[in-house]
This record gives sequence, C-alpha cells and structure tokens, in this order.
Amino acid sequence: MTNRRNFLGYAATAIGAMPFAGVALAQASTASASTAKAASGAAAAAASGYGASTANTKLEIISLSALEEPFKKAIPKAGYVFVTGAKGDEWTLRENRRAMEDFRIVTHRLTGVSPDELDISVNILGHKLSYPFFVAPMGAHRMVHEDGEVATARGAGMAETIYCSSGASNKTLEQIAEATTGPKWFQLYFNQDVSVTKSLLRRAKKAGYSAIVLTADALGPGMSDSFRAMGAPFRSDMTFGNHDPAKGGSGNFFAQKVDLTPDDIKMIKKETGLPVIVKGILRAEDVDPIIDAGADAIQVSNHGGRQVDGVPAAISALPLVAKAVGGRVPVIMDSGIRRGIDVIRALAMGADCVAVGRPVLYGLGVGGAQGVTSVLEALADELRSDMLLTGAKSIADLDASYISITGPSAEMQKN
Repeated sequence: MTNRRNFLGYAATAIGAMPFAGVALAQASTASASTAKAASGAAAAAASGYGASTANTKLEIISLSALEEPFKKAIPKAGYVFVTGAKGDEWTLRENRRAMEDFRIVTHRLTGVSPDELDISVNILGHKLSYPFFVAPMGAHRMVHEDGEVATARGAGMAETIYCSSGASNKTLEQIAEATTGPKWFQLYFNQDVSVTKSLLRRAKKAGYSAIVLTADALGPGMSDSFRAMGAPFRSDMTFGNHDPAKGGSGNFFAQKVDLTPDDIKMIKKETGLPVIVKGILRAEDVDPIIDAGADAIQVSNHGGRQVDGVPAAISALPLVAKAVGGRVPVIMDSGIRRGIDVIRALAMGADCVAVGRPVLYGLGVGGAQGVTSVLEALADELRSDMLLTGAKSIADLDASYISITGPSAEMQKN
C-alpha cells in the first residue's frame, strides 16, 4: 500500500509534465467482435471505478473547437480538466489561439483552382501523407478512454496518417505499434539511466517506429492549477506502460535527464539509425547546433502551453525558426491548430507539416478510435475548402505571400 501511495504521489507531481492530444475498426473483423470489445471495455471501466469513455463511433463534426463541449460530457471531470488545462495563468494556452489572428490570409484570385486538382498531400521523412498533419505525442490517454493510446493509434491508422506515440503513454509502445496500420514515430523522454533510454530506443526500432522525437520542452513537473486544486486525481490503475515491469518495462519514468545537449541527438542516431526530430524549439539561435548534431527535423512547439506559461505562441515563433532552418531539414509545428486556416497559416510561414493535439483527444473521448479518425478527416475537409478559397492549388504553393502578419506577432518578427 505504501508503494502505491508513493507512486500516486510521484504521479501527481510529475505526470503533469507530459503532453496530454463512416469507418470500421481496422482490427475488428466482424460487428459482433466490435460489440464484444466495447462490452469488455465498459466492464473494465466499471471495474476501475474511474468511468473513462468506451465509445467507438463515427462523429459528425462542425468544428474541432465545438467538440470540446461533448468531450466534457463524455469523460470524467478529472480527465477533462487534465486534458484542457495548461500551466500557470494559461496565458500561453490562450495566446496559441489568439496569435493565429495575427496571420491573416491574403487570398489569390482567378488562379484556376478546382477541387479535382487540389493537392493537400505532403512528404515528411519518407512518408507521403494525404494531408499535412498528424497526431501529436500526448500521454495518459486512459484518462480519456478505456482503450487509451491503442484506440488513438488505431484511429490515426484508419486516417492513414502518422501516430506519434508519447513516452508517457499508458499502453506500451509495442501495443500501440500493433494498433495502427499507418506510420508511427516514437517520442522519447530521455532517462537519467542511459541503459533505460537505449532500451526504449531499441524497442521502438524493433516495433517499427520510423523516427524518434526528442522532446526538449518537457523536462520537469507541470500541471494546471485547476487539476492541482482537485488533488491531482489520476487513475489509481494507471501506469506508464513503457516502464511498467509487469509489461516488460524498466526504469523510473520520473528520472528524466534534464541537462540535454546536442550530443544526445548523436547518441539517438547512433543507437537507432533512425531520423531524429527535436521538438520544442522557439528560438532561431537554437537551430544551428541542433542541425549540426544531426537532427533530421525541427518541431516548433510550446507543448500546448502545458509546461512554461508566458512563452510566445508557436505560430509567432515559427517564421523566425523556419528562416533559421533555411530549408536544410523539414519544419513541423504544433500548439494551437484548430482550423484548416491554421494549417494554411503554418505551412505558409515555413512549416512542412503540423501536429494536432487536444482535438484528437476530444475525438477519442466522444467517439473512440472512429472519433479520432473523424477529427482528422473533418480537419482535412475544412483544409480543402480553405485551400480552394485561398487560391493555392497545392501545399507546395503556399508561401509568405499568402499571409499578412499583424499585431504582436509582427512586432516579434522585427527582433
């Protein structure tokens, strides 16, 4: 009992540092099998006493933001507060959305764009995606759905896009890899024990992950004030699957290496031979050492506002970072993507691809794996419409000429 209390105490302090974002189930061969699985999930949820969602249904989505209200009703209050909250006064959380308004779309007309010719596909680190976004790494999905990351990964696979598996997942990286039919990346939280880190990297490569995402923007405790005020009510039956001895894991998840350097990029590449994406970059000056160390992509991110309050919106930092990268490696952006026009803004400002976080978890809570697919497909549909009205025939056509930067974000570009 003492050990369990210790675990929950550690979780209340440290788990908050993690980022928590008409098709049949790919693995369900018959309707009866799907029904049996849902019944089993409902029984497990009832047994745990937590009450996570067990839904698995296609969603009709008006907008990703509008999905937050049914998400709130679909899952326990603890899960909702945990997912939607952010650090401190949540200024950065709000700024991620407000700053989108600083990037105004400058449309082109009479460009001859037609729906049949529109191309929103992208190539990113060897993968051709039908649309320029994928699922951002987020942990603790069992705070939302009983099947956790397995359902989210399955939904991403049905949408034929990348699932980035968080090192803070409740399910193991192997379980997650088996659940998706699409490409997958593994997000690494570097451990103080290098043998634990190397074990995770070897497991990820063996399980078929095609890239490693080194997270540089989540190195310590962090959770919303609202969640803390509730007493940090994490599920008592929730573990970090990749480190759970009962599931073949090892090491203390909370013993994270905080003094990361470019040499850590070199170690990952040497150990795996896989591409390395460095996530959490907001300063142009940080780019050269990271690329010189062998990084294969840069991800502009402020962790959805979950780690440090007061840092600029990711979209505001993106143009400066992309300019510093200068096309040497792909640029990815996350934090604040809710609309098709947000995707256009990011791509025009230098991103090659974007990652979507919280809305994916909204879909998971309301509709399970099919809900995740519905979110991604709804965003793709909105992007197609917005692209047509913007006047760009393809993602490759988007550049800074399509954007007029105003307000605080314009001032930031002068520095």
